[in-house]
Amino acid sequence: MNSIEVAQIAHRFVDVDGVQVFYREAGPRNAPVLLLLHGFPSASHQFRRLFDVLGTRYRLIAPDYPGFGHTRAPADFDYTFDRLADVIEGFVRAIGLDRYVLYAFDFGGPVGLRLAQRRPEAVAGLIVQNANAYAEGLSDLAQGMVANRPGVDGAEERVREILVLPVTRGQYEDGTTDPALISPDGWTLDQHFLDQPGRKQAQVSLALDYHSNVALYPRWQRWLAEHRPPALILWGRNDAFFPEAGAHAYRRDLPDAEVHVFDTGHFALEERLPEIAPLIGDFLTRTWKGPCLKLAVIGASGNLGGAAVREAQARGHRVTALRRADVDVTDPAAIERAVAGHDAVIVSVKGPDRLVPRAARALLEALPASGVPRLIFLGGGGSLTSPSGQRFVDLPAFPAQYRETALDQAAALDLLRAAGAAVEWTYVSPPPVHLVPGDKTGEYRAEAQDSPVLDATGESRVTVGDYASAVIDAAERRTFVRQRFTVGY
Repeated sequence: MNSIEVAQIAHRFVDVDGVQVFYREAGPRNAPVLLLLHGFPSASHQFRRLFDVLGTRYRLIAPDYPGFGHTRAPADFDYTFDRLADVIEGFVRAIGLDRYVLYAFDFGGPVGLRLAQRRPEAVAGLIVQNANAYAEGLSDLAQGMVANRPGVDGAEERVREILVLPVTRGQYEDGTTDPALISPDGWTLDQHFLDQPGRKQAQVSLALDYHSNVALYPRWQRWLAEHRPPALILWGRNDAFFPEAGAHAYRRDLPDAEVHVFDTGHFALEERLPEIAPLIGDFLTRTWKGPCLKLAVIGASGNLGGAAVREAQARGHRVTALRRADVDVTDPAAIERAVAGHDAVIVSVKGPDRLVPRAARALLEALPASGVPRLIFLGGGGSLTSPSGQRFVDLPAFPAQYRETALDQAAALDLLRAAGAAVEWTYVSPPPVHLVPGDKTGEYRAEAQDSPVLDATGESRVTVGDYASAVIDAAERRTFVRQRFTVGY
């Protein structure tokens, strides 16, 4: 008898701050993870066939948002896209996901991109299916819906007009090439949930908040350009809400994105699953494994350099650990010989006689000659700015024993910023004070800014393990090119 693999799908609830979030899960625990974020007016059931196809080889997880599907929210839940993202962020934490490929469809775009901004370290890749983040991706019909907001005459009534069965069915069938391929189960179940008590008011509230997503488009585009996640863009070209131009627009900020357009409508998986599922599976396999980089780490015997070596090796990268005896970091010729053939150089040095800026100058000269395009410079936090606008290193309270090194690190940053385009440098600043011993938690935030990343208490703090994780993330994803970024919780 031939062996046939069939996905075993579990259906569970998890409490997230009083919201009982329903989710579907399938696949091996150690497999690449795909977090599937559904659209309007559907829920996780829209991915049921994808679970059947991919759920034996990959770990698929699909939650229902508050106001959708089987998820149960308190009567006083505030239905905004920020709150949906809050719940999904809490869901991800509650089930212990620290890394995943994010699949964003329709409403999954604004929910998922909020989540990605909050937890960039968790996003191993991005699959976008008819989820818009660009002005040209809004049809006239979509722009009319965006114009509905609180206080606009007739807005609520216009929203309620689309919460009926003919419109729900139309979202599935319109734009398809063969309606016979579209199962009626999807729109029937969607309408069942829409007709539950309180659900239409929840959808009205979300529709009147949709303008908040469009206002965030520039921020999401900056995030995409800075973080450059591997991306697979899948699009039904006959989508009445999000036309094909929205798919191609992603290439402005993600020039390496794979874009595939299909002759179908909004719910592209319904008609084009046989073509789309293999693309998703191939992307998951390639993205999760990631490229094996050859990294040279100068200063590998130090605290931060050693942490970077351990993190890179744990991820399967090939690491050349270079210590003081191996290379003179102020000699361009010595650097060139030591790092030739590597994909990137990570540098963590300090010492007297302005060693740090001398090293920065030598590296800027050596790397183009060696053919290494990428430099990640582990700098200091003293050059970050305090609330007063002064650099921390210039404040009277800055520890005197660290001032010389901090000034040298600030000078190195100035040299990098004045350099031309020959080197793709990145300067990584820890918090100005609280870089503390500790393992990786995966919960850090990384921002391209000159002020510290602050937590809810106003403190800037991160462990050495998370700092090293941020460094290797930047190397893998080629993020923060020609920028300084800093890390904190």
